[in-house]
Amino acid sequence: MDTLSPGDPREVGGYRLLGRLGSGGMGRVYLGRSRGGRIVAVKLVHAELAGDPVFLRRFRREVEAARRVGGEWTAPVLDADTESAAPWVATGYVPGPTLTGIVERHGPLPEESVLALAAGLARALQAVHACDLVHRDLKPSNVLVTIDGPRVIDFGIVRAVDASVATRTGALIGSPPFMAPEQISGGEVTAACDVFSLGAVLAYAGTGRRPFGTGANGLHALLFRVLQEPPDLEGLSGPVRALAESCLAKAPEERPTPTEILRSLPPTPARWLPADVIAELGRHAAELLDLETTDVPPVPETAPTAPHSAPPSPPPEATAPSGGTTRSPARRRGLLVATGAAAAVATVTAGLVVALLDGDTSANGSGGAKGGPVRGDVPAGMVGTWDGSAKAKDSTWWHHRVTLVQGRLGADVAKIRMVGKGAICEYAAKMTSRAPSLTFRPRPTRSIPPGQCPVPSSQSATQSGADVRWSSQGVTGTLQRAKHDAVPEGLRGRWAGTDGGYTAAASEGMRRQFDISGGAVGTESIQITTTAGSLTCKETAMLISAEEQIQLVPVRLLTRSPDCVLGREQLLTPSGVELQWQDVETGLGANLQRS
Repeated sequence: MDTLSPGDPREVGGYRLLGRLGSGGMGRVYLGRSRGGRIVAVKLVHAELAGDPVFLRRFRREVEAARRVGGEWTAPVLDADTESAAPWVATGYVPGPTLTGIVERHGPLPEESVLALAAGLARALQAVHACDLVHRDLKPSNVLVTIDGPRVIDFGIVRAVDASVATRTGALIGSPPFMAPEQISGGEVTAACDVFSLGAVLAYAGTGRRPFGTGANGLHALLFRVLQEPPDLEGLSGPVRALAESCLAKAPEERPTPTEILRSLPPTPARWLPADVIAELGRHAAELLDLETTDVPPVPETAPTAPHSAPPSPPPEATAPSGGTTRSPARRRGLLVATGAAAAVATVTAGLVVALLDGDTSANGSGGAKGGPVRGDVPAGMVGTWDGSAKAKDSTWWHHRVTLVQGRLGADVAKIRMVGKGAICEYAAKMTSRAPSLTFRPRPTRSIPPGQCPVPSSQSATQSGADVRWSSQGVTGTLQRAKHDAVPEGLRGRWAGTDGGYTAAASEGMRRQFDISGGAVGTESIQITTTAGSLTCKETAMLISAEEQIQLVPVRLLTRSPDCVLGREQLLTPSGVELQWQDVETGLGANLQRS
């Protein structure tokens, strides 16, 4: 890790920067620490690109795609501001190396590890494809290896299945050694492209070689092999070879789906990696812990919050730590960053998801880093995440989720999500006056649907006992401290039931199925399947709250049919061994059982 230069900011979006990890074509990458003490990676867009509308559209698409996918099989995005003069994104720092690094240092993985890798990647692709997206660039350097399984990163060239993408004539979108034949030939880009790439990744993991070779003899020769020749799977055998061969079929329709892949695989063992790889991951974790517990000098009050135009330095070389020697904490931190630099740089380009509005404030609400409390003008008892409803003058209700962090007057200290009137509205807000009543000037960061969110001139919060009283231009209510940032584990899984129906097609009843994952509040972590007669409609829903009730709002249809309509706000209330479902707008309800 390079030290910060005079031209580098000391803080971005409330994240204290500790050093520079590297620089790429899109921006500079820093190692940072959140106000809650979490180690993060922060990518700050180059100043010369911040005014490029084409680049900004791609950057916004990248962040939005990652949010849609969720964080279970990806690296989590903690925060982002794609609309500021200096756009940035902050992600959780994943201390796992890339699959490329693991294979280069330890050699090909054994069969049971490759099969476990296949299962993790298939689940990741399920999450991507469920959002009606195609990753288009699955390759070993975009796979991070962790104790809990692989994580897929880099959504920079992801595209919607039904989107048209304008590219330069003859341009290839993807990495040729891992691209599907139809990507090369200009055919239709579908989810089957990702399955082909999955097969190539498995072949590399099991042999240490790319199945169609490299471009050493020219790009055209490599592309010809992908299009016309069988893959080189020498060294693979048994179920790994069979799976790789099926995924690498030239015809898209002959490849299995991620679901079919999972059905063909044995259960993943508790320890899915070889001992030497686990030892490397253990060293990374220990070095990260050392970094997290090391005191860091406080950010000067005069530290800049926007980037200067100093030229970026080249990214550091990635090197592996060697075992058996004693190093000083500074040296160990340097090795941690060096070995994890490629992973961190890739991680920040992923945009990949803890809720945008749900910061990682400490459990006691202090908001202080481990090196000591952060000084600011927000009362300590108000720091944290607050959840509840507020009523407008016209009797309509807006659900609020507000995260307050410590900071000075004039700084961004509030992140706000308001849900109501058929819209999901997200804001970042600067504090414009101190206690006893804090006031904020909000600016919109997200609107679903686009353009449907009001922009209040100000909002205010006042501590009221253990609660916070919230007010915003006639919308007032009491918010309680949030207890959950995701659905409790005991309520996750599949739930289904039948209501009375309200259309002729559903006179016999409408069956509803809810698939609830462990995604954070603010992510599309719930899938709804509704069946009425012969019609089946699928949609994804954003988790709005997981307090006494699970509150969700459908945001995207997965079924293309004029008879399928996106739903509105819904509630799931635990009741014994059941969940009670209610549509807030229509009042319809049903009892759901675990399925």
